[in-house]
Amino acid sequence: FDELDCWNGGKVKQEHSEAIDFLNSSNQQSVFSDLVELIRRQRVAPFIGAGVSKAAGYPLWGEALEFLGNNIATLDESVVQQLIADNRYLEAAQKVVEASEHQLKNYVQTTFRTRYDNDEEREAMPKIFKLLPRLSSGCIVTTNFDCLIEEAFKAKKAPLVDGYMHGVQQGHNFVQRLLKGDRCVLKLHGDAAQPGTYVFTEEQYKAAYGDGSIEYSNQLPKALRQIYISNSLLFLGCSLAQDKTLELFKEVKDGMQFEIPDHFAIISEPENVAEKQATEDRLLDIKIRPIWYNSDNHHAMATKLVELAVDIADRKLSLG
Repeated sequence: FDELDCWNGGKVKQEHSEAIDFLNSSNQQSVFSDLVELIRRQRVAPFIGAGVSKAAGYPLWGEALEFLGNNIATLDESVVQQLIADNRYLEAAQKVVEASEHQLKNYVQTTFRTRYDNDEEREAMPKIFKLLPRLSSGCIVTTNFDCLIEEAFKAKKAPLVDGYMHGVQQGHNFVQRLLKGDRCVLKLHGDAAQPGTYVFTEEQYKAAYGDGSIEYSNQLPKALRQIYISNSLLFLGCSLAQDKTLELFKEVKDGMQFEIPDHFAIISEPENVAEKQATEDRLLDIKIRPIWYNSDNHHAMATKLVELAVDIADRKLSLG
């Protein structure tokens, strides 16, 4: 039996050899080990961005806005394209909704609807989603409209959610469930099937977060602050460009009213060294520790690193 355990351990380690070699060559074993320990202790809250859903065929935010800008007749597509190029997505979305709110709602509802009707189809979803039940037993945050998180739990026959909040949706005891450590899902931008929950345009952001300063009496920023101070977030598929979420995190951290845990991001490495350092400094300032990977392999390494992390957390192997 000892020999069998040794053989199984060697087999598992061989399956993860590419990710292990990458961590060794990039000298990121220490930060990765700290992340693994928090996964083992069930302290991690995955933060799922559009980059993960992209692998399932869903568009990125900029791609969605560009499509709408090109297909709404009353909209000057060059204006929308310039706003997207300048990373002013909220303003671009506001232009779209002012031109045709019906087109925006119809696009979101039809484009981001579920594509999985049975367990066989669910097996084809991106692997990171299938790892979520092992990665976290508590809170999951996403910026995505789609239902991939819910479908992943159906595929694993795992308990779905005890509490949820979609955008500006009220009720459902989300914060209370969160504090109890129950399985909770927070969809920051809302759910595709419920247009009344969308937080997508400039005006919707103001209504959700406050006009000017962030209003923590509002349910969405209150919930996001609570997650930031009580969990270790793991950002996956997120660009982590400056946005309202990071602005909120910085405001909470700079306020020095709370002890902030370490957060982590598995993130694509910029080609420019100066840009990488500037991004790293900005993230470390709000307690987010990056684990960099090279995007030349179409982001496959991000999935390999998550697979390795959960197997080490489950004591199937070690980095030693």
